Amino acid sequence: MIAFDAPSLTISWEPEDRIIHAKWKGKVDGDEMRRGLEAGLALIVEKEAHRWLADNTELDMIDPADVKWVNDQWVPRAVRAGLSSMAVHMAKRVVMQMVAKSFMARIDDRELTNTYFDNVDAARDWLRKQA
Repeated sequence: MIAFDAPSLTISWEPEDRIIHAKWKGKVDGDEMRRGLEAGLALIVEKEAHRWLADNTELDMIDPADVKWVNDQWVPRAVRAGLSSMAVHMAKRVVMQMVAKSFMARIDDRELTNTYFDNVDAARDWLRKQA
């Protein structure tokens, strides 16, 4: 079920595994990103979801102010809503891999367990094993 679809981001619900899948596509538009992540937050609440798959394979560029918003605003609200596990399928671009690692390093692993994967299937398998 697709909850949000825009040129830079698609948010979908995978009911069989109870995973919210965020697929990033190209350069991220800040307003679009915020609307998409808010739709994802609504799914966390509605579906009582605990697992998030961030597919960053095609991620190209993101404004540092948007990364800060995600870190400071969205992640704490998502954790309070019940999100507990995030798997990140790494971007092809090395610079975007560094951005993702910097972003994830700021997240307290006791609140949101997270790890990186080079393969989306491995990321999904790991999420299936998370509570």
